[in-house]
Amino acid sequence: MSLLLRLVLFSSLAITLAAQSDGDVVSVEEARNPLSGKSLRTILAAQEHLRSGQHERGMQELRGAMKDPAAMPYAITILGGEHLKAGQLDVALDELEQSIRLLPRATTYSNLAYVLYLKRQTGRGLELVRKAIQMDGGQPKTRLVLGMLLLQQGSHDSEAIRQLQVAAQENPDAHLILAWHYEGAGKAPEAEKERRAYRIGSMSLLAGK
Repeated sequence: MSLLLRLVLFSSLAITLAAQSDGDVVSVEEARNPLSGKSLRTILAAQEHLRSGQHERGMQELRGAMKDPAAMPYAITILGGEHLKAGQLDVALDELEQSIRLLPRATTYSNLAYVLYLKRQTGRGLELVRKAIQMDGGQPKTRLVLGMLLLQQGSHDSEAIRQLQVAAQENPDAHLILAWHYEGAGKAPEAEKERRAYRIGSMSLLAGK
């Protein structure tokens, strides 16, 4: 994969994955240890500051929340997503590894699998993304990461294409992955078709915002 394509995918997919936790189903651990009071207010304030562009303030609040046993699992999960978006892969890897032990969620498994994809640790990445699919029923963003890892593995191209085609229905980035794959396989017409679909899908998303 070219450096330019990798950068395009990283910037968009990292943000997408880190953001998808907003609609995630509450896990058993969250039900057992729900946030309330000051802990809840701290996490909500940090999230709001991150969303509103006050990034450093939000990060400081999350670091402070790490001292609160109730808030810590939530804080480290968000920190892992933010460090992933910033390209700080080693930091994100450590935080997300802790997060899946403390507060296992499908989106966290997806984020961690994506870090492992970027670090070319394909085998464990596949193990984790399949766990995410078991938990979320196969959301398009999770299928996107699975397709990328399968292509990286290099022995299950047909399954990878199938997963990416499903993901492409909601995430245009999957078309870029497919285009790269077809280009490498010498299938120029298919690659151009996917690039065109990516442009159309991206414009549709922008028009809908």
